[in-house]
Amino acid sequence: MYNGNEKRGKVSFCFFLIGANDADGIMVRDRKLGELADIKICTGSPGKTKKHGFPVRWLGCSDFLKNNMIALDPREYTGFPAPPCLIRSGDIVVKRIAPTFVNYIDAIDGEVFAGNNLIVITPGEEVYSRYVAMLLNEGIRSLAESDSVGAVMKSVNRTSLENFRIPCIPYEKQKLVGDLWYYGIELEKKKDRLAELETIKNNHRIKEYVESFGGNHNG
Repeated sequence: MYNGNEKRGKVSFCFFLIGANDADGIMVRDRKLGELADIKICTGSPGKTKKHGFPVRWLGCSDFLKNNMIALDPREYTGFPAPPCLIRSGDIVVKRIAPTFVNYIDAIDGEVFAGNNLIVITPGEEVYSRYVAMLLNEGIRSLAESDSVGAVMKSVNRTSLENFRIPCIPYEKQKLVGDLWYYGIELEKKKDRLAELETIKNNHRIKEYVESFGGNHNG
């Protein structure tokens, strides 16, 4: 795949899935992300006073975790919402500072806004959101590094995101690849949860076993 500077990195598994040619054997044409999606840099932050504004639900940088996970329910602050940074289903959220992954928003409850130093990307009709999310997820770290040569804190800017190259394979193939990426992550999350439950069950069995011998008097 390509980074924002149009340099070829190592061939990834996803690039093998995409392939160099479309179904008719014609070379896949790349297009800039800025031509295919709306990119919104969020600079607003919740108000700290109740004298102005009205209740607004926000998510901050720390709420977005790896594997499309959101850590907390949206917090409610008093302030003025920034309509461009409203998060919608199908959006892709990127941290502007030190990004190592992106978050694909499959569904979101009600009106929730992205806070400061977040970037909300809304793909257009020509591209499949999960496909774009997959490409960005693979390339965002190297993109930030190339944007921040010599800087202590890596960050990504609008220009590099707008120039990020998207291989325009047929939409049906975009959907196949994007869904494979998305459901692969969902499967890993379920596996992690099963492993966590198994650990809890084993610990409970050990506790019961110890207590059967009169141990564990500390509760």
